[in-house]
Amino acid sequence: MSKNNFLSGIYPISPIKYDSDYTYLDLVEKALKTNIKIFQFRGKHLSLRRKRSLIPKINERCTKYGIKLIINDDIELLKYADGCGLHVGHDRDLIRIRKYYGKKLIIGISCYNSLDKAKWAENNGANYVSFGALFPTQTKKNIYYCDHSLIHLAKKTLHIPICVIGGINKKNIIDVLKYRPDMIGIITGIFNESDVESTTNHLIEMMKNYEKI
Repeated sequence: MSKNNFLSGIYPISPIKYDSDYTYLDLVEKALKTNIKIFQFRGKHLSLRRKRSLIPKINERCTKYGIKLIINDDIELLKYADGCGLHVGHDRDLIRIRKYYGKKLIIGISCYNSLDKAKWAENNGANYVSFGALFPTQTKKNIYYCDHSLIHLAKKTLHIPICVIGGINKKNIIDVLKYRPDMIGIITGIFNESDVESTTNHLIEMMKNYEKI
């Protein structure tokens, strides 16, 4: 797998709901069994002990299916999962982490609704940037809403992959696809559905079919 060919397509982000390790990992694997290329573990609602327990198991599954695992914000978890990338939300983290890990580590950064921040991130070593929220979402309390037209402008301006996120699901994804983002990050739009695998496959096909237009 080359450096960046996995930075595309539907980008599932781990479920918020946690009942047990078994049910959590079962949901994750249902998404991994599809044709996704990249998956993010976001464990802000989990204890450090639980995250340390889950991350090697998730990484093992990602390796099994040939999927790139990205860890959200928690740099300490990198030591428990070889070959993972990292997603950060702050400028200072990007500079510090890139300096420490060098060019090998894949790093994405949240740019919310700021094209200037995205330009800065590209110039300082980010491998991809993320914009959002595009729609209302219950995942975060303090939401930065991103005008959809910013995605179009970012596509013309930036030279690294662009991810969009925030309240995206199978009902509104068409409104997002017309801006042709490289990746679409989805949490509840996948993991709140009754059939995670089928929903993920459906979203993948919708994105592929739109790209052919």
